[in-house]
Amino acid sequence: MVIDVETSGLDPARDVVLSIGAVAVHGAAIVVADSFELLVRPQAASPRQNILVHGIGEAAQLGGLDPQQACGRFLDYVGDAPLVAFHAEFDRAFLARAVRQHCGTRLGNPWLDLAELAPALHPQVRAKALDAWLEHFGIVVEQRHDACSDAFATAMLFVRLLAAVAPAQRTPAALARRARDARWLPAG
Repeated sequence: MVIDVETSGLDPARDVVLSIGAVAVHGAAIVVADSFELLVRPQAASPRQNILVHGIGEAAQLGGLDPQQACGRFLDYVGDAPLVAFHAEFDRAFLARAVRQHCGTRLGNPWLDLAELAPALHPQVRAKALDAWLEHFGIVVEQRHDACSDAFATAMLFVRLLAAVAPAQRTPAALARRARDARWLPAG
């Protein structure tokens, strides 16, 4: 599952998840019919500056699902599937805190960070941000900073990255190992 969240800020210890988007990738294909999107109701709407980033207005935020229900639905959707994100630690930290706080459980899914995998597979590319990687591969995205749209864009990048990997090496563990090992190798 490729995941993205929109949040009330950048601090996972203080800020909260406002929106979760996800889409499944089976093999090397995006399965749009197997997608997930919901708004999570915060205790109070986020500040105007934050709303300008993600476009989730005050009424939409306050009309979101109760956090416990939202986290429960998210857990039901992802099950034990590996989770993929760009700068995965951001999404993981916010989702892990929300799940622990509202469902009293641990988010134990394995994670794959495309911000680490992409340069491991394409060390000649000097891109750092998701937008730069999308541009490098010619992936056009209509809307950014929307959880579902960003999850879909990240899934498109993931599929492009998988093309550089032999099918037998496309397991979550093998991809994570490749990303991790590249951190210790000098740039080519």
